[in-house]
Amino acid sequence: MTTSDMPATSTIAGKPADGTPAGEMAWLLGTFVEQTPGVTHAMLLSRDGLSLLDSDMDTVWAARLAAAVSGLASTATAIPGPEGGAHPDQVLIERPDACFLIQSTGRTEAFNNRTVDTVLCVLTEPAAILRTVGLEMGRLVDRFSRYMTVEVRTADGGGGR
Repeated sequence: MTTSDMPATSTIAGKPADGTPAGEMAWLLGTFVEQTPGVTHAMLLSRDGLSLLDSDMDTVWAARLAAAVSGLASTATAIPGPEGGAHPDQVLIERPDACFLIQSTGRTEAFNNRTVDTVLCVLTEPAAILRTVGLEMGRLVDRFSRYMTVEVRTADGGGGR
């Protein structure tokens, strides 16, 4: 996928005008950022590091962040746990200027009819209540599930949350 193939990104007020799955997901993402206390930005990216949707982020920053987050998400799945092969539900990075929460969201064909594994990255203010943000991220992933061909797998191997 090239940059010209990617959908337009923005925080959308009101329901999506185009009614496409990508447009509806963009609306859900924008609404999440607007309504979740402490959240400053959010991005849906492909597991291979391309920004698919974002909340009105600078294009260059979004591209760099997508590449970095993709690497972190991949690394996190390779970290062995004490009980075997369970993957992490979420990755958290705390910095003095922001917190980054990263979570797998499933596989979708909503972007140019290509099957893409996706990751959600949410940025917050340092003082955000991360428990609340994490809960709302889970709800957003649930809302995304209708656009996913393969939902996120839970620890017991089932889909959904």
